[in-house]
Amino acid sequence: MQIDFNNQIAGSEDCLYLNIFLAAQTPHNQQQPVMVFVHGGGNRQGDTQHPPYKDAPPLATQGVIVVTIEYRLGLLGFFTHPLLTAEGGGTSGNYGLMDQIAALNWVHQNIAAFGGDPGRVMVFGQSAGSFDVEALLTSPLAKGLFSSAGMESASLLHGQILALADLETYDAPLVSSVGCNTAADVLACLRAVPAGTVNSYEFTIPTIPGPPVSRSLAIETPVLPADPFDVLQQNGSPVPLLIGSTSMEESGNTPQEDPLATPPLDEAGYETAVHNLFDPIQPGAGNQVLALYPSSSYPAPAYAWIAVNTDYSWTAPTRTLARAVAGANRPAVWRYIYTHAYENDPSLTPYGAFHTAELPFVFGNPASTPWGPHTPTPAEITFAGQMMGYWSQFAKTGNPNAAGSTLWPRYDASEAMLQLDDTQVVINGYRNAQCDYFSTLP
Repeated sequence: MQIDFNNQIAGSEDCLYLNIFLAAQTPHNQQQPVMVFVHGGGNRQGDTQHPPYKDAPPLATQGVIVVTIEYRLGLLGFFTHPLLTAEGGGTSGNYGLMDQIAALNWVHQNIAAFGGDPGRVMVFGQSAGSFDVEALLTSPLAKGLFSSAGMESASLLHGQILALADLETYDAPLVSSVGCNTAADVLACLRAVPAGTVNSYEFTIPTIPGPPVSRSLAIETPVLPADPFDVLQQNGSPVPLLIGSTSMEESGNTPQEDPLATPPLDEAGYETAVHNLFDPIQPGAGNQVLALYPSSSYPAPAYAWIAVNTDYSWTAPTRTLARAVAGANRPAVWRYIYTHAYENDPSLTPYGAFHTAELPFVFGNPASTPWGPHTPTPAEITFAGQMMGYWSQFAKTGNPNAAGSTLWPRYDASEAMLQLDDTQVVINGYRNAQCDYFSTLP
């Protein structure tokens, strides 16, 4: 259950289901690796019932079994309160994350009946699903439930997940909003509120002041006893990790970041936007950013602004986490940057490699996208096969490389990584100068 993009209640509170896809010709005498996908949507929205996940994703024909999972969202999935914490023996919130762990447990216990190998399970997620995978990597309750992990287009750095007590303070207004603040039994009152009514307050709870933080995940025992970034930096990933982002994550997110907006963002508007964002962070930062991202280097000011916000919010944090996790004596890290723009489609091509753009190719459904039907070019059909090949091979072995594919180098101090497009190219880092500067900002 959630508030959809039309601001309507959608879905059901009865939502804890998973979907299993396997090829019709799956051999019964061998166990196949399993790919468990955690959808995105800010832990407030999203599901697995829309393209490209539904309708038999071709990814499941690559010698793997594909599992997509649902989990509780928003206030129903992550609400915290001192009374819940007391009732739970010191824990509340993280219910959606517990659902994901329950799904992984189910897979571990039952997937063999479908021809799956419980010893070779890749958990991977996109956007908020990637945040959640980062948390699963360090949750004691998820230990041993997967053998590899993938994080697409999101990472949380130190301090971006709050302690339970802090989240309890920020979640508190819900109680009075639904009229339970004077109830003799607050929890009984809250539980009597219809689920749809609770959902209707999803986007009215005040935002958390200060730097961006997760509004859902909480540091609390037993689910998430420590900051995941700190744990990963100290110990590395417990399993091989595939991690990356798209080159234009922010494309289309706001009118200023819309290449097709009317009127378009002009040079003066771009400079003002940069100063308004960065000067309050650090004096003089706006000029530094403009020097690193001159609009003359882009087709239009909107593309410069997309690049700034993409690198500041996505590329640089992804690099920071990948650097923190990688190490010679640690499980391997494989980093990518996805740069493919949809071809032969004037409604999508101008937006480049936007947030979620890679998912139809990972699942092998470039013709079936969340934005409507797309007629892929022959090159895109080949590219989808290559993307499925890398992801499925990683699930099989913890290494994305297979015979015939462009070699994907392991990520290390050289920052060697793979640029994913119709033609794959090995590069040493991506926007390093820009990310170096962003890493100095508080």
